[in-house]
Amino acid sequence: MNWKKWFWALVILDIAVVVLLAAWLFQPAKPISVPPPKKAKGATFTVYSHKEHLNTVINDYIRKKTKDHPLQYRVWLDDRVYVASKLPVFGRELDLVVSFIPKVVKGGNVELQRPEISLGEWELPVTYVLKYLRKHAPLPDEVIIDPVANRVYVALTDIRFGNGYQVSARKMDLAKDEIVFTLTIPTSAKQ
Repeated sequence: MNWKKWFWALVILDIAVVVLLAAWLFQPAKPISVPPPKKAKGATFTVYSHKEHLNTVINDYIRKKTKDHPLQYRVWLDDRVYVASKLPVFGRELDLVVSFIPKVVKGGNVELQRPEISLGEWELPVTYVLKYLRKHAPLPDEVIIDPVANRVYVALTDIRFGNGYQVSARKMDLAKDEIVFTLTIPTSAKQ
């Protein structure tokens, strides 16, 4: 085969790779339905916390849920909610950092809005990265990624901690380090 045939074969292969990559990136996302908040019956307490304490609890929960998954990540609260992981790209690991602004929504759940995403030094298109994370990240069932609306919904009221404890958010002001939750401890005693 002469060099012209090899050249055209290589061009066709390049075009096929670009078309397949574009088809994968631009495939439509499935619509997301947000579950209604669940209410536990029992004694309720108002808990005032700070970012430092919440960071410890969140990452302990994530560590337990993603223990054996190859894609590990961590979360921390600062001026925004940050999620960081390392992704292998061309034989080296790059830092993937996603940040959000939290908003407490009706029922005590949290919606993470206005995402900003970077991979190493590059800013990435939000919708495509959220699609990727929805498919490949080992997220707890209570975390719902909605790439169409560019948000992440955290169904706090669906999370059950030891002995069935339930948490619902009341206030998250990260700038003032004011985080307020309602803790419900289920009771079995009849009144």
